[in-house]
Amino acid sequence: MRRMTYKEDMTPMDKLCIEKGITRRELARQSGVPIRTIEGWAKRTRTSPNVYQLYKVAQVLGCHIEDLLELDRIAQEESGRE
Repeated sequence: MRRMTYKEDMTPMDKLCIEKGITRRELARQSGVPIRTIEGWAKRTRTSPNVYQLYKVAQVLGCHIEDLLELDRIAQEESGRE
């Protein structure tokens, strides 16, 4: 199974996966969140995550929901819409 490597513009979720030594597919299996959802978050094409799904992912990664969010990026997107 291919492991992820650090990249400059990766999501906090991917960084935590690397630290835990698991792949996105393993994260999906352990959390019960569909792999397509997790891949959408990682590619930033799915930007309004379900809180319950975030909670399940955070439990697997041993972190808080806030650790998975990119608050700076969200704030920039919000200000760009105004």
